[in-house]
Amino acid sequence: MRSFLILGLLLCWASPLQAQKATTSSVPLSERRVSYTMDVTLDPDARTIKGTERLTWRNPDSVPVDELQFHMYLNAFKDNKSTFMKESGGVHRGNEAKDSNPWGGVNISSMRIADDAGDFRPGIPFIANADLTDQIKFIQPDDGNVDDQTVFSVRLPRSVAPGETIALDIAFESKLPEVVARTGWKMTESGSPFIFAGQWFPKIAVLEIPGQRYVPKDAPKGIWNAHQFHQNSEFYADYGTYDVSIRVPEAYVVGASGIQMDETIADGFKTVRYQADDVHDFAWTASTDFLEYNQQWRHVAIKALIRPAHKGQAQRHIDAAIVALERYDDWVGEYPYTTLTVVDGIGGSNGMEYPTLITAGTTYGLPTWSRFLELVTIHEFGHQYFYGLIASNEFEEAWLDEGMNSYIESRIMDDAYGPGSVIEFGPLKVGDIAAQRLGYVKNDPSKGALFTHSWEYRMGDYSKSSYSKPATVMNTLERYLGWDVQHRFLKAYYAKWKFQHPTTRDIQTVAEEVSGENLDWFFSQYVYGTAVVDYSIHSVRSTKNEDDRYASTVRVRREQDGIFPMTLRVTLEDGTTEDFEWDGQDAWKDFKITRDSPVVEAFLDPENLVLLDINRLNNRLVADSNANNRFARQAQLRAISLYQKLFFVIGGLF
Repeated sequence: MRSFLILGLLLCWASPLQAQKATTSSVPLSERRVSYTMDVTLDPDARTIKGTERLTWRNPDSVPVDELQFHMYLNAFKDNKSTFMKESGGVHRGNEAKDSNPWGGVNISSMRIADDAGDFRPGIPFIANADLTDQIKFIQPDDGNVDDQTVFSVRLPRSVAPGETIALDIAFESKLPEVVARTGWKMTESGSPFIFAGQWFPKIAVLEIPGQRYVPKDAPKGIWNAHQFHQNSEFYADYGTYDVSIRVPEAYVVGASGIQMDETIADGFKTVRYQADDVHDFAWTASTDFLEYNQQWRHVAIKALIRPAHKGQAQRHIDAAIVALERYDDWVGEYPYTTLTVVDGIGGSNGMEYPTLITAGTTYGLPTWSRFLELVTIHEFGHQYFYGLIASNEFEEAWLDEGMNSYIESRIMDDAYGPGSVIEFGPLKVGDIAAQRLGYVKNDPSKGALFTHSWEYRMGDYSKSSYSKPATVMNTLERYLGWDVQHRFLKAYYAKWKFQHPTTRDIQTVAEEVSGENLDWFFSQYVYGTAVVDYSIHSVRSTKNEDDRYASTVRVRREQDGIFPMTLRVTLEDGTTEDFEWDGQDAWKDFKITRDSPVVEAFLDPENLVLLDINRLNNRLVADSNANNRFARQAQLRAISLYQKLFFVIGGLF
């Protein structure tokens, strides 16, 4: 493939913009409760985005709604009093602001009920007291921090009836902060500002109706699910459509969610219009420095926007995206969108996901034996599924997004690149599944349940419990059920819950339906609970009976509170092996084995199926009486111990 996908030819690839559709479907794929039509202008010198937003929202409840709630995520960067700033101290993933004026935020100058809504035909027409600007009230549902302005409510002059649509016209100005966490501006090497606009506009929250997620079916009415922007939390929104016109200085290259509909140039500015269907967010980026590379994969037009210093790695981004597209298509389900944009961002803008647009990033001269570029690209693409297409609530159940995505990422990396999928430097090979396990093991595995609100984790537990631990949990479940069952489970989960908002309860139900097994024992311990798995071989003893046969006793122990079925493999002195099954429930158990030859070695979980076992060095024991092989076996175990310690050091890089 590389022989004819030359980067120079990629620049020449083109497709008629007007003929392209946003999705592969001719009918809506989602419920489309919301729609946004925006017309905005970027002032890169002032770091502002100013414009208008026509928002329509349909009441999905069976009762009238007299209040709307909105997110204003950008206000997390308004000052150092916001909840995000208080929790993070202004540092996110090692990034912090350096500018003397790094602040940003959103200001709504006007919010009115629209006098018409075009094709949407709202049930609430223009009325005399349609101006809602004075009704905007900031609320703090999570922590009561009166200085936090990331969520607001608006009381309506007349309720929105069930099934009725309201249209709002909103005039706003967003001042971008210096990039610390995901969004904002940074100066490029050429001296112009790089812009990344993520969570940049007033965005309506999700009204969860009775029977949706955890709202009881017999609840009298729906509940607004709108959380403040926290250090560890991400996002949650309803599906809909976006039609966004972005005006930028002519020299800027733009990338955005969805498909580009048209582009016009006048008076030194260009206006680029994008359309995105059946998505729950819209993000865009702009820079004068971007180099653009394009390639087609089946129905998907892949675009890579790369900074000049990294142009030699453009094809690596595209190749990694194709690796992810192919395996997600096979293992989970079809990618229904027709575009994917990969952005080489700066600093804290990297490593993020938005509908059909991801930020991957890289570093100058990254060697091919280090596949962090591929890992990040594959991980962020995976969010098109476990964030985009299966829109779980990232505030409340982050593991359903980050964790499920990390699990598939680790499988893809090891499947595509082999045992040294992350690092392959001579004899040193670090695979992704192993790296995820070490990320869990080395960070106090007894702390942090997967099923936890993201802002409620104690310091350091969010990352482990949302990424490496759930990846290890799901890799272990796969080994328990077998790949055939796990594959059918993933396909069924996607088929049933795409374009909806599933919960932890829902994913367990699908796993049980597909496997035909009650998995309460597994989910209660390792998803809802904090159980830790550690089994060991305590002793191996053999005595010779009067009949010249050997009575061997292998004592196994459960060292922690986690319970998992285990296989014990014993090796006899004559070289034969036997396997015994143990339910793993007792604190200890003696296996008594009478054979013509004594047991010389015992090994728990010899196939390395239970990745949750935090210490594999105590899973194996050589009998003291086996003088011939003891030295070699113990030397081997010492080598394994050193190798694991090396992995711990490498694990600190993740």
